[in-house]
Amino acid sequence: MTSQTPVKSAAIIPLKTGSVVPGESSDSSGMFQGVKTERPTKPRWLSKEAGRHWDYIVKELENANLISKLDQGALSILCTSYARMKEAEEEVANKGEFQSTPSGYQQLAPWAVSWERHQKNYLKVASQYGLTVRARQQVKVSDPNQGELNL
Repeated sequence: MTSQTPVKSAAIIPLKTGSVVPGESSDSSGMFQGVKTERPTKPRWLSKEAGRHWDYIVKELENANLISKLDQGALSILCTSYARMKEAEEEVANKGEFQSTPSGYQQLAPWAVSWERHQKNYLKVASQYGLTVRARQQVKVSDPNQGELNL
């Protein structure tokens, strides 16, 4: 049984409405805590699959005003983990989750281990963006009209 780290609550502040929550700065110019809210540049080195996931995730985060150019690195990790997890899942589907050792014992295949590693990494980064049910349950929205993830 794996233990999960509790997700800390995050306050989502409206970015483009001009509303300000005490202690936080937000203005109508698309700034959030002093950082401009805008789409980060998609890295050229992303695989085709990671690039498709980037386009999907960035569009949804942009619609919800939850993205900045500073997110490029974390989103690259998220999308690369997704693509590698998908590749590993295809191997599991084709070759199975287990393999036999030379002495006849069954062990997890390398692609199954890879899948597990990448899905854990994906979930870790995804939770930082409210992309899991548990992470969304912990989010406190100060303006319910801020924007929505249309998943």
